[in-house]
Parts: sequence; structure tokens; C-alpha cells
Amino acid sequence: MKVVTNTKDLIMIKKKTRMKKNIAKVLMIVSLVTLQSCTDIVDQIYENKQEQNTFSPYQGKYTGTYTGNASGDLIINVSEKGTIEITRITLTSSETYITGFINASFNTTNRAPSGFMLIGNLNSQLGTWEMGNLKGNWSVKKN
Repeated sequence: MKVVTNTKDLIMIKKKTRMKKNIAKVLMIVSLVTLQSCTDIVDQIYENKQEQNTFSPYQGKYTGTYTGNASGDLIINVSEKGTIEITRITLTSSETYITGFINASFNTTNRAPSGFMLIGNLNSQLGTWEMGNLKGNWSVKKN
């Protein structure tokens, strides 16, 4: 083993040592970030699988009527994922709008182009409806 007495050699050795430590730190940080990214990817894959395997307990077709200041027929289709398609049928026309669930209740932020909106849920299969100043009740049965 060679003993270093030269100041320049000592400075050079210290610089190399610091450089090796810094490289080791950078490699460790990169490894941790990579591992975290892999964990995030695996978590996302698992969540997507869970989402694909879920289905709405309300899935199916419901038919019924709405009455009150206006009246007509209703068709409610609930997809496997819980998307709700509501069709309102009158003597002269029909319109359809898409909404979703908040728990078992209809999401009341979505309305048909006319302003028609169902308020209620499919647990009871009944509720109220609104369209501007018009109001009433509705009920359906699962087919």
C-alpha cells in the first residue's frame, strides 16, 4: 500500500471518494423512484381489473309511468357498469338522457334536453319528477 503525502494526490482522492458517494446516492434515488413507479403501475392495473369485474346490482330494464302535471311512459336501462339511460315517452314525442347513480339514487345534476329529471332511486322503484314548473310522481317495475 502506497502512503500518499502529496497534497494534490489527497485532494484528488477526496474528490473521487465524494464523486463515488454522490453517484451511489443518485443510483439509490433512481432505484427508489423506479420501484415506486412500478408499484403505481401494478396498483393501477389492479384497480382497473376490479373496475372491470364490478357490476351494478340495478342492471337491467325498468318500465313504468310518470303522472302529475304531465304524464307518459318511462323506460330506464341500467348498464352493467351502472350507467343509466332514461327515456321519457309522451303521446307526441320521446327523449332520452344519460345519468348515473349516487349510491342508489339518480344523479340529479343530469337532465333531459327539455329539463325533465327523475328524483328517486331504484331501490323503491319510485320517486318524483320535475320539468320546469311541472312536477309529479313516477314508478317503474324491473322487467
